[in-house]
Amino acid sequence: MATANPLDVTSARGLRGLDLLITEVDKLVSLPDIYYRLEEAIVDPGSTTDSIAELLRRDPDLCARMLRMANSAFYSFPTKIETIERAVSTIGLRQIRELVLVTSVIKAFEGIPSGTVNMSTFWAHSVAVGIMARELGEHSRHPNADSFYIPGLLHDIGRLVMYLKLPGLMHDIFKQREASGEPMYLLERRRLDYCHAEIGGRLLEFWKLPQSIWEPVVTHHDPRKAGQYSLAGCAVHIADAWVNSNRAGSSGQGFELEIDPEALQLFGIDADDIDQIGARAAAQTQAVVRRFMGH
Repeated sequence: MATANPLDVTSARGLRGLDLLITEVDKLVSLPDIYYRLEEAIVDPGSTTDSIAELLRRDPDLCARMLRMANSAFYSFPTKIETIERAVSTIGLRQIRELVLVTSVIKAFEGIPSGTVNMSTFWAHSVAVGIMARELGEHSRHPNADSFYIPGLLHDIGRLVMYLKLPGLMHDIFKQREASGEPMYLLERRRLDYCHAEIGGRLLEFWKLPQSIWEPVVTHHDPRKAGQYSLAGCAVHIADAWVNSNRAGSSGQGFELEIDPEALQLFGIDADDIDQIGARAAAQTQAVVRRFMGH
């Protein structure tokens, strides 16, 4: 990844600043061409399992990462997935798309300096939120509960953008958080008029990802503002708060977040339910994180 030149905080304020931030970071990190070519192949009625596998094989590093995650506890396939052909034929195109997206995002941001953020704990937190969001969806018997995983996983991607382009601001916000105990997203909004949630959602939308992914990311601190995908947004909101309070990894927040009571009402759950759902998610998270980070 290219070396990031920090952006002046003043120029990053407001909606124009948000658009500038997204444009600047897209020069450094973006989804690879293979992701968009895969999207085209999936909707092409002439595509075959072999042709999609051949497309994916053009990026050996991506394939290796995909296979590691395909064999993680999160997917729990009955037999080991050893080849891309078997992955395409066994796990389906929706999950292939998901695996390519996840591996691409990890790869795009892996060049962030280690002194800026601990990427292992960042992704541990992200995986934990993604898995718990999915578990909440399953608890509510949502027909597409699996689709809650990706917005949960990517909910704090905007914070990586801030680490890249606004490192001085992040340093100041960390100090303010330690002194005041306020949630970081509120401190971010005070300085920028938006926070990492809006940054992440805008970046994912800029990358042409579907609204079912970027809307829950945008609203995970304000679930009442969610629209078409309100249940997914509430699931990510609840999962993020629970994972933070139970210290499952860290994206930098460091303090507990309050859960919006309306989000709980939407799922029809209480504190005891959350703990049980969180415990189920936590049992899967460690094994998934090991695969995630390539161990």
